[in-house]
Amino acid sequence: MTWNLQWLSEQQQKVKRNEQDYTTLKQIFLIYEPDILAFQEVDSAASLQRIVPNDQYQIFMSSRIKNKEDIFNGVNQFTGFAVKNHLTVKEHPDITTLSSPALALGKKPYYQQKLRYGSAITVSLNQHDIIVVNVHLKSGCFTPKQLKNNRKKSCRTLNFQRTLLQQWIKQQQINKQPFILVGDFNHRIAFKTTNYATKFFFSNNKQGPLKWLTNNVKGNCLTKKIKNKKVYYRHYKELIDHGFSSEHFNITSVQQLPYSKEQVSTYQLSDHCPIIFDFSFTPFVFS
Repeated sequence: MTWNLQWLSEQQQKVKRNEQDYTTLKQIFLIYEPDILAFQEVDSAASLQRIVPNDQYQIFMSSRIKNKEDIFNGVNQFTGFAVKNHLTVKEHPDITTLSSPALALGKKPYYQQKLRYGSAITVSLNQHDIIVVNVHLKSGCFTPKQLKNNRKKSCRTLNFQRTLLQQWIKQQQINKQPFILVGDFNHRIAFKTTNYATKFFFSNNKQGPLKWLTNNVKGNCLTKKIKNKKVYYRHYKELIDHGFSSEHFNITSVQQLPYSKEQVSTYQLSDHCPIIFDFSFTPFVFS
């Protein structure tokens, strides 16, 4: 499961939640009990443990939480994982270059950048190591047209991050390394433009195969925002949360899990609906 939990924090500075809100988020999570949760916008392990049972899951916070140069005073948005205890898992180096992608590519940054790392873990399955990466890319560049024009600062930053992910994926493919890449891409890779998903990562198809896991998943996420004591509802019909993988996986199902109208009107949940992936691992692909 990948789920952006919208400023989940004990400090309650950005999004205020009461006990019933946390209980409802936890109930949603426990309906599915995913083996792995890739979360975004979580300020601490303690915040996540109000939703994820501490006795059933191991929590891995992005290494950004330990880097004082890349965090802000007050509330932060960290990526990370909650993994069921029965799985054999260990930390893997984060993709830290996503925090300051311009500098990482030898470019001049347009503003101070302290963006989210691509958090990573290694899961052992059938005597093979699978690298799982969870990203939360730059917001503000949501459409293919904006990204192509590259005029907005946010689009230039997203393009830099995209280049870094291209490089990372290419290296995994060279190494024949099984990987899964999920998270909040902050970009509408629309189901109507299948080829665009490949172009989002590659300028051509020479780098090798890549599976787009969220292909054909239509967005259907009702959300709520409270501003100046007024309540605003918005229905998101295109995904910005996505999943990709190497060819080592057979996909059984992928679905977005929308909130009910009653849940959204009654509780403060998130401005993202979770996406859950069900698949099996086939290590013989590159044997």
